[in-house]
Amino acid sequence: MLSSVIQRVRRNIAAGPYLHLAATATIALSLLILGVFAILYVNISDLVWSWQQDIRVVAYLEEGLVKERVELLRQHLAELQGVEEIRYVSKGQAMTRLRSQMKHRASLLDGLKENPLPASFEIELAPGWQRWERLDPLADKIKTLSGIEDVAAAEAWLHRFTGFMGFFRLASLIVGGLVFATTVFVCANTIRLTLYAKRQEIEIMKLVGATDSFVKIPFYVQNLLEGALGGIVGLGLLFISFKLLIARLHSGHALLSTFDIRFLSLTGCTALLFVGIFMAWLGSYISLRQFLRP
Repeated sequence: MLSSVIQRVRRNIAAGPYLHLAATATIALSLLILGVFAILYVNISDLVWSWQQDIRVVAYLEEGLVKERVELLRQHLAELQGVEEIRYVSKGQAMTRLRSQMKHRASLLDGLKENPLPASFEIELAPGWQRWERLDPLADKIKTLSGIEDVAAAEAWLHRFTGFMGFFRLASLIVGGLVFATTVFVCANTIRLTLYAKRQEIEIMKLVGATDSFVKIPFYVQNLLEGALGGIVGLGLLFISFKLLIARLHSGHALLSTFDIRFLSLTGCTALLFVGIFMAWLGSYISLRQFLRP
């Protein structure tokens, strides 16, 4: 049985090698496209997550608050849910920071008669509170406290980035669906053309008692091999492209050279490979079901 299947798979491929090569190349190209979107999504998510960990709320204090009032404000802030740590920054400390940030242009501040910067509380958030849907209500609560002049938070930035991630996820699903459908169509037509070329042989096999399973198995094996080979080639191309990109970024001339861009995990690569095999199997299933319909 195994020998018969192998021989028929070999004859099917030999009958149209360029057709099967095109199907394998289509699977490889499809997985390359899907892999690029997967790598982009993983790394953008990592980048957003790392930025979120650095998000903090800055509450600017009204001018002229006495020490006791400042301490009372600190206690009120510490009682708010989501607040993990509070750091007081005086007017003098704020000016010192500004001078260090301006470096060579710090002399521009020498003409100031008085320090215009307000004192503030820098508030670090508890884990899980860096999301805009939690950060926005917290900032509103802080604004209502007496003695708070203004609050600077990144809720607007987080909201925009959350919207961007949602759009990117939707676009990835649409593109992935189109690529998936196109690949299945190509695989199905490859099998369909092979079936039409061998329809007389298949009819004779069925006349002498061959079952549908006996007829289908070589075609399934053939497309599964194409799917596995296409998956391996696609992952290889994806890895080579990734390494070339990393080499370019690490050349020191690229803007993103400081970011740690990572490849797909072993689980991700395995999942991508199985997607290629599944696309090939689904193409076979559709064609064989239509062709061998009673």
